[in-house]
Amino acid sequence: MRTRLLFLLFLLASCARPDTASPEIGLVEPLGGAVAPGKELRVQGYAFDPAGVVKVQANGQEVLLPEERGKRLVHFRFRLQAPASGKVELLLEAEDARGNRGEKRVPLVLDAVPPRIVVERVEREGGLYRVYGRVEDNVQVDRVVVQVGGRYSPLSLPKEASVAFSAEVPAGAMLLAVDAAGNRTGRRIP
Repeated sequence: MRTRLLFLLFLLASCARPDTASPEIGLVEPLGGAVAPGKELRVQGYAFDPAGVVKVQANGQEVLLPEERGKRLVHFRFRLQAPASGKVELLLEAEDARGNRGEKRVPLVLDAVPPRIVVERVEREGGLYRVYGRVEDNVQVDRVVVQVGGRYSPLSLPKEASVAFSAEVPAGAMLLAVDAAGNRTGRRIP
């Protein structure tokens, strides 16, 4: 009986598979991979591996904080200076506790062009204006905000290259648009 039990344990042990899967790497920011040339870029992301992540590097530099080391899900953040021109590729690498390595290449689009606000129609009713239009960008519109005095009210819009909007604003209000790289443009109403 004892030999059968040992044989069964031996069979079960031989069925165990070694961990050969590389860690998964994800990027949370920058949105859309767009950056303004020459500006400082904030990068945030995560790495996951069931064995624990022990190293995360960005372009060869360690970005994992010591207190995160060894956790299954780790978060990282760092700043990067974008070049003034040319193509940029961010190389993220992660290593788990068993020595498996994973990498993610992230192409970054250098975007120096601010978004464009196109007002298609303005209707006046009393002291208010109804404004209809769209905001266009060569990469992605991040947000559109209405500024009235010192108060900012964001419009709930999708993050796309072209977004339609409508807003009801008083005279003198300002429409502000920001793209994924942080470029801004504004337009006063009416």
